[in-house]
Amino acid sequence: MHLRRLLLLVVLLGSAPSAPAQTSDSANGIFLVASPALLDPNFHHSVVLVTQMADGGSIGFIVNRPGERSLAQILPDNTLLKRFTEPIFLGGPVEAAGLFAMFRAKDSPPGALRVLGDVYFAMDPAVVERVLHAPPERLRFFNGYAGWAPGQLALEIERGGWHVLNADADSVFRKNTNTLWQELLLRVRAVTASLR
Repeated sequence: MHLRRLLLLVVLLGSAPSAPAQTSDSANGIFLVASPALLDPNFHHSVVLVTQMADGGSIGFIVNRPGERSLAQILPDNTLLKRFTEPIFLGGPVEAAGLFAMFRAKDSPPGALRVLGDVYFAMDPAVVERVLHAPPERLRFFNGYAGWAPGQLALEIERGGWHVLNADADSVFRKNTNTLWQELLLRVRAVTASLR
């Protein structure tokens, strides 16, 4: 399958929410750490880097769920994709067949959504294609994303489904994410204990 066909497939499967124009000061990314009691298989033991959108909804990617195949393995005949050997992560249940990206960049790329410091989401297929052709140093691809309607995530947090922590780029892009959920859960418990 050619790159254009892959990106067209993403568009045909559904369009991602449009990223609102953001200023350099409007990044608001946080970690959602799934509560041990959260049994939804889509999010069980997950860590999600999430940002709030202008409409009050939230969007993010599960950062600790690598898949089994890379872009290079899925499309081995595509010379452009041969360099992308890191597994594609399972970003969430929304548009699970879509291809999205998270990356670090010094300057704000057109159409990308700034989430945290120099961390951006590429939700639009045109932005994903630009990233594929000129990849930044730190880049991760995702199938699907996590999304919440306005007020929905706040309700889930209030009910105890999620813990909220400050996010950091090093945790987002760490090579081995196997213990990330446990480590952040310990951090949540330490913060909670210090507040008592």
